[in-house]
Amino acid sequence: MTDVDVTLIIAGVIAGAAPIVLAAIGETITEKSGMINLSLDGSILLAAMAAFVVALKTESLPAGFAAGALVGAAVAAVVAVFSIFLGQNQVAVGFVLTLMAKDLAYFLGNPYSRLPGPHALSVPIPGLEQIPFLGPVLFN
Repeated sequence: MTDVDVTLIIAGVIAGAAPIVLAAIGETITEKSGMINLSLDGSILLAAMAAFVVALKTESLPAGFAAGALVGAAVAAVVAVFSIFLGQNQVAVGFVLTLMAKDLAYFLGNPYSRLPGPHALSVPIPGLEQIPFLGPVLFN
């Protein structure tokens, strides 16, 4: 049996869950407006692929973030155009767009798989990593 560091597991879970939590918050806001956007999974994948490629090519993290935001907004705009202006079923549009965006992300991002991405600078704030249990999980 190996010794497992629980703080590393919890830090990994928090880092992995962050995109899902942000998508859930966005979907909650979307549903409050009366729309249903089921294309979140594909939108996340396509936006992440675009953000990674742009950040890798330009060596600029802000450009990567902007590219990801623009691609995510474009996918949401496609859902809105087809659902509102063309009167198509929101569930069907979201489902089809999820599959299309996911496959497009895999197709376009395939040449960039297994490449190391740009690194974000970490700015340590003194004292925060000293907080019991939360310090090593969130700030180390």
